[in-house]
Amino acid sequence: MPLSMNLWKSKYYIFIVLFWSLISSTLIQAQSFDQNFKEWKAKQQMYDQKLSTQHSSHSNAPKSSTMTDSSGQVHLNQANIDELQKLKGIGEKKAQAIVEYRQKNGGFKNIDEFKNVKGIGPAIFEKNKTRLSL
Repeated sequence: MPLSMNLWKSKYYIFIVLFWSLISSTLIQAQSFDQNFKEWKAKQQMYDQKLSTQHSSHSNAPKSSTMTDSSGQVHLNQANIDELQKLKGIGEKKAQAIVEYRQKNGGFKNIDEFKNVKGIGPAIFEKNKTRLSL
């Protein structure tokens, strides 16, 4: 009987060792995941802050120089993101795309070029063409 008891104890011991190694490796992987998540989150917060700074610099532009209140015209080469969003069918992402297009291409040469902006199709152009100016 002592031989079978030792055999049972050794199986039990092996089971404990295997179980503990499994738990240990899982904890190490969890710590690694947590560290990677924290690094990602810090980078994302820096990126978000950068975008927020850019957005606020666009929205702080003087309103009188970009959009004329009396005529309601939106000057494509000068309007900031907030003013562009006053156009029909233009949200924040499309307004940002308009500003990026303007920066990349050096401004609009004519009003029809507005349709070249990603997300601006003929329907949005038609809704707004009477309010667009350079």
